[in-house]
Amino acid sequence: MKVTNGIDRFGRPYVEKKSSESLIRLQNYVDEDIPSDRAQLWSKILETQNILANHDVDGKVDLYSRSWKPSSQQSGNIDYGAADRDAGDSSTYFTVAQFNTLAKGLSSGPNDLFPTPFETESELHNGSYGGFTELTKPEVILDFDRLRKWRLLEVILGGSDACISDGRLKSPAFDILALEEVDEYHSFFEPILVKNGCYCGIYQPKPYSPCVRFGWYSDGVALLWKTEKFKVIDECKDANGNNRKLVVKGSFEGGAAYQNQVYIIVPLQIKGTDKCVVVAATHLKAKKGITNEQIRQSQASEVRRRAEQMADQLKELGWKEVNILILGDFNSEPVSETVRSILREEGDWKFRPTANDNDDSYTTWKTRKSGTNRRVIDYIFHTGEDGLQCKEVLSIPSDGELERTHLPGFRYPSDHLLVAAKFRFDLPDDQLPEPSSSPFEWLTNFQSLRHLVLPSYIIEGASSPPLGSASHKRSLKLNALHVGCGTSTVGESLLCLREKDAHGNQLQYGHVVNVDIDKDALDVMQHRWRQRELRTQKLGDITLGVIDWRYLDFKSEESCRLALDPLYHNFMQSSPCHSKNELGGYFDLVLDKSTLDCLLCSETDVVSVFLCEVYRALRIPTLESEYSLDVECKHTSGGVYVLVTFHPLEFIQQLLSELPGAHWDIEYEVIKRKADIVNTIDALEVDEVVPGKNHLEFDPETYLPPVSSAWISGSFCPDEHYRKTITVFTCRRRINPKKEEAKQTYTLDRQLVREHIEATCDKWYQTTSPMVTNEREAILREDFEKAYLSQQQADSKVREEVALDLKTCYELMFTKEEKQVLPYDYFIEDWEAYCQNRRRGEDFPRDGMTIKTVIDFLKEMQ
Repeated sequence: MKVTNGIDRFGRPYVEKKSSESLIRLQNYVDEDIPSDRAQLWSKILETQNILANHDVDGKVDLYSRSWKPSSQQSGNIDYGAADRDAGDSSTYFTVAQFNTLAKGLSSGPNDLFPTPFETESELHNGSYGGFTELTKPEVILDFDRLRKWRLLEVILGGSDACISDGRLKSPAFDILALEEVDEYHSFFEPILVKNGCYCGIYQPKPYSPCVRFGWYSDGVALLWKTEKFKVIDECKDANGNNRKLVVKGSFEGGAAYQNQVYIIVPLQIKGTDKCVVVAATHLKAKKGITNEQIRQSQASEVRRRAEQMADQLKELGWKEVNILILGDFNSEPVSETVRSILREEGDWKFRPTANDNDDSYTTWKTRKSGTNRRVIDYIFHTGEDGLQCKEVLSIPSDGELERTHLPGFRYPSDHLLVAAKFRFDLPDDQLPEPSSSPFEWLTNFQSLRHLVLPSYIIEGASSPPLGSASHKRSLKLNALHVGCGTSTVGESLLCLREKDAHGNQLQYGHVVNVDIDKDALDVMQHRWRQRELRTQKLGDITLGVIDWRYLDFKSEESCRLALDPLYHNFMQSSPCHSKNELGGYFDLVLDKSTLDCLLCSETDVVSVFLCEVYRALRIPTLESEYSLDVECKHTSGGVYVLVTFHPLEFIQQLLSELPGAHWDIEYEVIKRKADIVNTIDALEVDEVVPGKNHLEFDPETYLPPVSSAWISGSFCPDEHYRKTITVFTCRRRINPKKEEAKQTYTLDRQLVREHIEATCDKWYQTTSPMVTNEREAILREDFEKAYLSQQQADSKVREEVALDLKTCYELMFTKEEKQVLPYDYFIEDWEAYCQNRRRGEDFPRDGMTIKTVIDFLKEMQ
């Protein structure tokens, strides 16, 4: 093969590789408009959206709304919610995406100047936008260099919902990414995603791409994987002890018609585990017809065979848990022989698709002069030999959402949809969680809280009377949200509770939602619940409610929406609605075992999001007249927030009772802690509550007078009861008397809540643990006087007016421990903020501090 270097018509270098059977041209430059700072990438994407909005008559340029939905393989009711993840994800969890990006060289317009010599006269060469002339403004939608490449990047990163937090670009949403029709890999995608991103990747160009024939660069297949998640198994030793490369890529076997399509196969180890996945990416022969279908079938069989051979080799090398993923644009529909060649059950490996083959589904839907073409041709196939399960798939936009000409358009940059799936390695039934991950009630056990979460307590004993005769009994099913669940079994215990009210109605929890940021903990609890269900033979005529575990990060409002809004949507459709413009009010109980405690140690913004979400979740009280007497029993009480906390009683009371916009009654009690370690997985048992004996079941010593609270003294010095007691607050939502019942709202003003939290914390710390005590002020004055004398400034001015340099002030002002929390750089930031906000316009030195300024500064810092 002859390799030469060339310069295209725009003065940019490229590499050409030519043989009798191939002609490959690749960029040897990087696009000049790629920001050097990765944080600026999202600004480029937003700029693109604004430009598109100015061209679209409707102004709708946001990507089509898509969400994660359970895979057809997923049974049960476990839901992991958002895709919003970080580097601390579970090692058994990963996401995979497949995307045909629509090559620049196959969609150029008449004004696009081809950069390299062309060899084929055709309509594509003459710039017909790849046949997409029916688009509203093809010259805008298909403008790759200025607009479309940034839209493609937005899709690849996961969209704004998945990859943006507080205006900052996060890690991309997908752990493994297969891309086809990529002809700007070296100039655009590789510099962003690989060299300056978080992926490692391999690119395989086509031997004789049609893009090259039309004067553009070669298109091909790219396979990328996150380096924080995967490590490539790039070589092994053969029988002779020689190193042998495992990664394979190239063209398919056969004649010229077969060889212009390519594949990449890479073995990946999930870091920190003994699990590995063989990942294959490919793009099969295009165009319909019997001959082309036969070529595709042969190519599909070959890529499966090669992937299986690599997986078998890994097992021979000692890898015990090996699975295979095959991703690609197959250009064949689900009923074709090509797809059947992947799914055919033969040999040791059995494949399955990630989605159902619904007739109304599609992965490409394009409109050209020749007509409209709607098909399913993009796939993610996988094996499940060692517990690999597809849990969720990315939804397909509904027909009504799409533009008139379907794909591409102002709201999507390619003629193919990105398809994606979430995978997990399930624990085998005989493999219990490690002891360190076993359920642990570190704060206090369920029995110590049971009386505060009984259905009768939540509804204040008030449910509607039975329908008709006294013999016609009904059930009342409550909904509970367990925030920061960790590995607590409280959610399971809630679901097993059974109680009867004065009318004989059965009270129970019908839906318990556990949320946490730790997916490892969610894994453990999912597995535990499945085991308990399997070991439960019979519960009489008792029907259990639904329990699920969802990922939720209160640092992100979007994470809250993804985890909880689907529940609120369904609730609003079936229940009286107080506000047509708000979502919330689904839960009768929100249980918080020290999650607020933890968040109070972080940023105020996080605490404000948390409290707003808690309030939004609570059911609004209603009038009994709103409900008819139907089969299900109803109640009129507002939702209850039960908070278990270590924080000072007075502090939490002030924080909650004065929460702006909140209307709830607050009570509290102090109880002894009773921690439990749950080492066994038992069958489920009904926890029957006997009327009139709820409190008699507990040790009277459990309930202590408030004066025994660890923090009741108002001091930050825990007394002898610390670690032995906790305070439990119950906040029962009430009607806002200033608003009509139909105008009651679910939400609070986040900004007002944030300001209240800051004010409450400032006031509390200033009162209980002030930074400037009389003793500290005296020490500071003494230290500053010594500094004045050492610098011979004592007699030059009145000492109160003498300023010392900032570095000296910093050393004198703070203790060694305080400096560890507040480094000098942070101190300077605080000082600059102090100068701007507190002393604007006043004449005082900003490059130094007097003792008077020091005292005032410390008080302001508080």
